[in-house]
Amino acid sequence: MKRFFSLVAVLSLILSGCVSAPDTVREVRRFHYDRTPYFTDVTPPEDSILDVRELPQDHTFYLNSSTTDREHLSVENQMRMDRNYNNTYFSVWHMKYPYHALPERVRNDFRIYALRPGYGENKRKHPADWVRNLQSSASLESYPNILSRGITTRNTSLRELPTNIPHFSAKDGDSKAWPFDNLQRSSVPANTPVFVCHLSADKSWALVETSFTYGWIPTEDFAFANNEFVKNWETGSYAVIIREHVSVLDTRNQFLVQASVGNIFPLEAISGGEIKISVAVADPNRQAVIRHGFVPEKAAARKPFRFNPVNAAKIANEMKGEPYGWGGLYGRRDCSAMTRDFFAVFGIWLPRHSSSQVKETGIYIDLRGLSPDEKERTIIEKGVPYLTLLWRKGHIMLYIGHKDGRVLIFHNMWGVRTRDELGREGRKIVGQAVITTLRPGQEVPDFDPSVGSYLSHIAAMNILIPVKQE
Repeated sequence: MKRFFSLVAVLSLILSGCVSAPDTVREVRRFHYDRTPYFTDVTPPEDSILDVRELPQDHTFYLNSSTTDREHLSVENQMRMDRNYNNTYFSVWHMKYPYHALPERVRNDFRIYALRPGYGENKRKHPADWVRNLQSSASLESYPNILSRGITTRNTSLRELPTNIPHFSAKDGDSKAWPFDNLQRSSVPANTPVFVCHLSADKSWALVETSFTYGWIPTEDFAFANNEFVKNWETGSYAVIIREHVSVLDTRNQFLVQASVGNIFPLEAISGGEIKISVAVADPNRQAVIRHGFVPEKAAARKPFRFNPVNAAKIANEMKGEPYGWGGLYGRRDCSAMTRDFFAVFGIWLPRHSSSQVKETGIYIDLRGLSPDEKERTIIEKGVPYLTLLWRKGHIMLYIGHKDGRVLIFHNMWGVRTRDELGREGRKIVGQAVITTLRPGQEVPDFDPSVGSYLSHIAAMNILIPVKQE
């Protein structure tokens, strides 16, 4: 009620001409920011797996003097990694020809789905000519028909084919789980640099390449970036978002884009509890132009955010409980998207896929051939909390420390595989970013023992610090 009257008072002052417009708009933005629930504590549901119910899902709980007193990544090395990050992130604006989206690879995407049309959202098979019609409208005989710089103006998705219609392998989805859309390659935040390779015949879809992969996006989700725009955008000074679901507002208090942990914008100024950033929007000719945006100082930081265990726990707490989304489906993250965005805050570049992330520059340790107990001892002895990735085929995890001799991990997991008495496969769904051991869900009554634990399948670990610093 008090805030309501405060806002009324501000608006009254506007009408009476007693407060200047810029100060008034800033006051209204502060009112909006104060009411935005940036962080909500996550209470594990009663039907969750035992690890999630019994292990505190607060990363600060696991901080202690042994983890906070030591500097694992020097300022110099972090700044060097951040420069490498920026070079990779903006590399698409300095290409002359596609790197990921090679002609044969793009055509092969259509061939794969032509052989298995799959099912749509109505649980019926796609028509036999569905993919053929998509390929015809894609006009691949002229690929690539445009080679240009661009930037996304909305949060969007990279699709394997130029359509938002889903492709499911079976009409009932993934066993007992919600169906995964096979055409979802990755999500892409607003204001991500892209290389525009190709436009469909009707100009409604564009095949673009990002710094980590490629795919089709609707043309209304990007704008072309000319040389002047690129020069003004690629300044070398950037802000990174450190809160989830932040609304970026313009000078008139109007919504521009929504951003989340790991999203990057050029930094303009920090003052009055706000961070002023550049935001790209499309003009009527689909050319990128810069607008000024504002976020509260507590929602963003100068990139790179200094890496230390306290800051790492802070960012992880922002991401905990966030729902799982296959390939960024529904604007959510899967396991590798979570680790990628987590490290982006600290200026540490990771590729998109889990198998590539564990091979990224760092100290790679092969764990194959070790017993589960030997693997766990090795991880505890050599792993650096919040700087170490653990990988098993198809899944990536962040090592955060250990408790009672057990490795603790933070990961966005879909579920635990189950098998009923008739041998039918299913899932005990977790579906969110959680802290667990490497043996999650083994207490579930119909747990499938043939799958084994994460620990039994972990093949490698990677400590993301320069080898020279080892």
